[in-house]
Amino acid sequence: MTEYNISEEIDTIKRRNIIALILCNLVNGLGIGMFQVVYQPFILDQTGSILITGIFVTIGAVLQFLPMPLIGKLSDRFGRKKILLMGIPIYILGLSFLIISSPVNLHFLILGIIFFYLGFSINNLNSLIFVSENTNKSKGLMYGLIYFSYFIGTIGGNFFVYAGTEFSSQFFFLVYIGLFFILELIYMFILSDKFQIKKNRILLENHSDGNLWRKIFQNPKAKVVLIFLSFDMFIYSISFSIYSAGLRDNYNITREQLALLLLGFNMSNMVSQIPAGHLTDKIGKMRSLVLSSLFGLGFFLLNILGFFFWSGGLVLFLFPILLLSHVIFGFNVSTFIPSEQILLTDLDEARKAESYGIVGFVRGVGYIPTGYIGGFLIENVNYILPFILTSIGILFEIWYLIKYLKD
Repeated sequence: MTEYNISEEIDTIKRRNIIALILCNLVNGLGIGMFQVVYQPFILDQTGSILITGIFVTIGAVLQFLPMPLIGKLSDRFGRKKILLMGIPIYILGLSFLIISSPVNLHFLILGIIFFYLGFSINNLNSLIFVSENTNKSKGLMYGLIYFSYFIGTIGGNFFVYAGTEFSSQFFFLVYIGLFFILELIYMFILSDKFQIKKNRILLENHSDGNLWRKIFQNPKAKVVLIFLSFDMFIYSISFSIYSAGLRDNYNITREQLALLLLGFNMSNMVSQIPAGHLTDKIGKMRSLVLSSLFGLGFFLLNILGFFFWSGGLVLFLFPILLLSHVIFGFNVSTFIPSEQILLTDLDEARKAESYGIVGFVRGVGYIPTGYIGGFLIENVNYILPFILTSIGILFEIWYLIKYLKD
């Protein structure tokens, strides 16, 4: 086979992979859209405590990040496709434990959370590296397109929960399991890393000199990325580790109302995702992240404003303010994702997945205390104090980006 024919075959495989990944994100988004509505209220119903719910949610989130270096190392060595296929049964096992944990079995609940988020980590890391390796240019726009399909799926999932008032949380977990069988078929028969595995092995043989952890921590540019993303995870997670459960606990927001809020968030995300990816390619990562931080600040300030309206007896204003805040938060996420993924997938050419995983691990360590902090502050001080602390942290984050992150 000539060099031209090989190049043409590689381009064909890359196009097919991107189409498959768009479809996978659509299917997975449908499941996540259901899961994000019912998950925290489901835990709150079993624990009866916002503090314990925050701790349990944190356990899951930490398991989403801490195994990343090992997952990345295996992915670089054995290929993305094999590791993706391995993640699906772990995902299904986690959802199965969640289903049988009700009415109240905290041991099964914890196992369900652990296995679900371990599966999430495997799937998320490898699919995003797949996108990077199958995109030759305009990475910001391509990540925008991938997440556009994902948020179309989440809208469908949110709406399904909103319409299915008579169904239990376990029913939606069961539907999600069915979606994973579809993903397994796509991974098995459509995705291909035929040429990438060979390329990765050559890169590993030629460029795997030195300890990657030390390399990242000693590289000034990588350190800036590591500090920013870890701090960003910490300050946002103080509020988000207990956010949905807090709405239920403080305002008695119903599952259907939460589904509407998430519909607003995901629709905002969907319509802005591709423009945001294109914008990132045009203005650069730093400006895109500053813009994202400003949207994030708007989200938390509106949540604080909504609390004061509610406390003052103007209860009718609460839900519209929360809905507006979720629309603005959609802009926050859509402008953040392309820059974040470009930064994470460009840390090390030879060991893309492992370097991605190392940053994920450090972010996960920063996440560990956030569920306890958020739950403790809500239960013992005031509902909006986590939002105030996050808002202050975002202001510091903007200063840091402007000063240290250079395009």
